Amino acid sequence: MKALSGILVVDISRVLAGPYCGQLLADMGADVIKVESPEGDENRRWVPHMADGESSNFMSVNRGKRGITLDLKSPDGQALLRRLVEKADVVIQSFRQGTALRLGVDYESLKAINPDVIACSVNGYGGKGPLADRAGYDLMVQAFSGIMSTTGEEGRSPVRIGVSLNDMSTGLIAYGGILSALYARRDGAGGQHVQVSLLQSAVSLLGYHGVGWLQNGVVPRPEGTGSWHLVPYQAFECRDGRFLVGAPNDGAFRRLCEVIGRQDLAADPRFRTNADRLANKAVLIELLEATFADGDRDTWVDRLDAAGVAAAPLHTVDQAMSHPQVLANDLVVDVERPDGTPLKLLGMPFALSGTPGSPSGHPPRLGEHTEEVLREVLGVDEQEIARLRAAKAI
Repeated sequence: MKALSGILVVDISRVLAGPYCGQLLADMGADVIKVESPEGDENRRWVPHMADGESSNFMSVNRGKRGITLDLKSPDGQALLRRLVEKADVVIQSFRQGTALRLGVDYESLKAINPDVIACSVNGYGGKGPLADRAGYDLMVQAFSGIMSTTGEEGRSPVRIGVSLNDMSTGLIAYGGILSALYARRDGAGGQHVQVSLLQSAVSLLGYHGVGWLQNGVVPRPEGTGSWHLVPYQAFECRDGRFLVGAPNDGAFRRLCEVIGRQDLAADPRFRTNADRLANKAVLIELLEATFADGDRDTWVDRLDAAGVAAAPLHTVDQAMSHPQVLANDLVVDVERPDGTPLKLLGMPFALSGTPGSPSGHPPRLGEHTEEVLREVLGVDEQEIARLRAAKAI
């Protein structure tokens, strides 16, 4: 049995953050009902598309769910949603606050239907403040939070982080918040509101950058692949590609110097400590670049690793996804499509030894399980299903 078996989740969130949270709950055994409008979640239509026409955006965050369509603007659709909420342990929604109020999926409305429900709201800028109802995508919050200002090369324009970091981390944080609320409910706390946002996630991810500014007013600058407080800690070019070296302490730096045959650098007063290396970063990096350029990537990585110096090749996505280490940790998994053909997706970001999770099914086709859910969960008969279809409520 999986850890969340028996938990019923109604997922009316869209795009990436909320759906990723729902997918994690499904992987851990929850029965997650993905509620979409008759037109479908907008990210079903985003490129790139897979061979069967489905968007990889949608497929990456919706596996293992049962998919239904409801017109939440219709009285019948709203009535069906209320009946689902009555039975739900968890509801996830990602509407702007004004829209959530109009649709009756804000926390107070959900609580009135089911006082024990764990209601998770996912939005762009948080539940309070002057921007609480502003629309927020990952890109905008990367910029607003200051994260984007730390990217790219010094003297050039900042760049977008290449993955939807805020969206995916917000999904993980929502998952943690929901589990905390479920644990508290088990101990008698009842239902509660779990509020997460892209901004909360992004500011938390600032980590030492944010704390550094709070404590001493230091505004971090872009460093490319490097670090503003550790040297050497960045990418280097070699004959057949790029690789990363991390020697964040003096012992690691001495071992690095031994590997490259430049013990003189470790003894050089300009480079003895990390503070010295920071003060003379440009000189040291130029020396290391000249050394590493005359060698092969994998040879350097292997030699440094053998000496206890952290190093890694700079992989492209295809190289990473096919690497034995990625495959050994079940980070690429197969699920079965309705027609029996395999579908490769990403694995889970954590593993439990006693009650492990696993992908439990394919991402649903639009409305694939509507009738099944209405029958099994709500007890709706065939005549009523036909009426609902005729009324375009489902």
